[in-house]
Amino acid sequence: MKKVCMLIVALVFVIGWSSLLFAQEKAEKVPGMRFMMYAARDVIFHVEAGKLAVQRGSSEGVKKFGQHEIDHHTQINDELMQLASKKGVMLPKKMSKREQETLGKLGKLSGPDFDKAYLQMEVRDHSKDLSAFQKEAKDGKDPDVKAWAAKTVAAIEEHLKMARDLSK
Repeated sequence: MKKVCMLIVALVFVIGWSSLLFAQEKAEKVPGMRFMMYAARDVIFHVEAGKLAVQRGSSEGVKKFGQHEIDHHTQINDELMQLASKKGVMLPKKMSKREQETLGKLGKLSGPDFDKAYLQMEVRDHSKDLSAFQKEAKDGKDPDVKAWAAKTVAAIEEHLKMARDLSK
């Protein structure tokens, strides 16, 4: 009886582990998954950076831009979460370590130094994002992810222009 119980426990463990591995393997093969993961971390980053801008910005333009980033990237995140849910992809809930470090450095600044560093970071990051979204919109394998990326390009272009204009 003891051997049968141990055999059943082992079998349940193996089946459970196999199911988990299969689900993980399946998720890694979802077209556009890597891009959606990148976009999710990036959205979180811009929302948190926007919060810093609202709190620490010295100019009204930087504070307004920060709030715009919070509002717009929250909307982008909502759309992305719906898309990811439809595709069965679990999105990350936090930004990358590099982005956390960037915000940590930014959070130590204040006044015009903060404004300058924040806007430089926003220009740099939105330029990188624009390239990534344009690439996915052009070369993506999943039509839904591709369409979402193409739709979002206009918002990123707008954010980039706003950051550049404020930098002048």
